[in-house]
Amino acid sequence: MEHNKRHSHSQLGIGIFLLIVGVALLLDNFDVLRVGSVWRFWPVIPIIIGLGRLLEAQTEREYQKGLWMLFIGCWLFISEFHVLGLYYSNSWPILLIGIGIGMLWKSFSPEHTRIVKDHYNGN
Repeated sequence: MEHNKRHSHSQLGIGIFLLIVGVALLLDNFDVLRVGSVWRFWPVIPIIIGLGRLLEAQTEREYQKGLWMLFIGCWLFISEFHVLGLYYSNSWPILLIGIGIGMLWKSFSPEHTRIVKDHYNGN
């Protein structure tokens, strides 16, 4: 039951987002609203998705997925807006750092440690 509640909250948020985007694009087509420059903020989308996943996370794995999405969104935002002089072409090593941190975190997680112990103990 709790899973369905979480799923419906996610659908509600995505539905509202799509509705707002659709209305904005329609108004742009009728020259009522100028949306063109707003698309520059597209990296905010994975940031919002990541925050939503973090808030709804019930397991460590779900929490990690939310953090990863948030990390990617922040990297895209930083690269898109050239924060601290970073562009896509010179900021890509940040992704390698993030992947490395994620792998270290996963290897030290209690769930992974338990699986490795069970494997070596013959279970």
